[in-house]
Amino acid sequence: MANTNQVDQLNDVYSAQSVDQIAKTYDDWAADYDSSMLQAGYRHPMICVGLLTRHVPAHAGGVLDAGQGTGLVGEWLKILGYKEVFGCDVSQGMLDRAEQRGVYDDLQKAALGGEPLPYPDARFAACVCAGVFTIGHADPHGLDDLLRVVRKGGHIITTVKDKLWDSGFKDHLEQLVKDGRCHVIETTPSYLSMPNQEGQSTSRALVLQVVG
Repeated sequence: MANTNQVDQLNDVYSAQSVDQIAKTYDDWAADYDSSMLQAGYRHPMICVGLLTRHVPAHAGGVLDAGQGTGLVGEWLKILGYKEVFGCDVSQGMLDRAEQRGVYDDLQKAALGGEPLPYPDARFAACVCAGVFTIGHADPHGLDDLLRVVRKGGHIITTVKDKLWDSGFKDHLEQLVKDGRCHVIETTPSYLSMPNQEGQSTSRALVLQVVG
């Protein structure tokens, strides 16, 4: 069962009304984030890494870890042989923790769905976005900028809270597919991202391929 501090932090994140409020909550949580999420059985990072390794070879090119948090995904990708890993996050506290791991080639402070991400078009071979498309976080239109920064034929691996999926993400993704921006390559069954936390709602993970 999740501890009281973790539940309080999650409630603060989910109820946030601005990017600054989200950033402040994660700044305050950064030091204890890994231990509390481990206790909750947090699954998004490992599922995203598993899907990435299924579809993107290690020699494909640079990988963006969008919303990298404390940097678990980046560390695992470097262990698995991915040479170029870049990260961005809205929280300076999380960026500082990720930098301490010493595995990212570059880290940038940026909010997905706000201003365009600070990368040129088609910069990356792939993008991992674990736990960002959820309640109180990135708007579904944040997906558009991920499609921009990943090259044609590249892949985006992302998780989506089912509540967000049903309240606009699915419709927006279907429109992007109709517009010829991407294909949906794989969708997981719905699962609990934090099975040790009471009252959790489900999420799913997607693999998209950029078309143009």
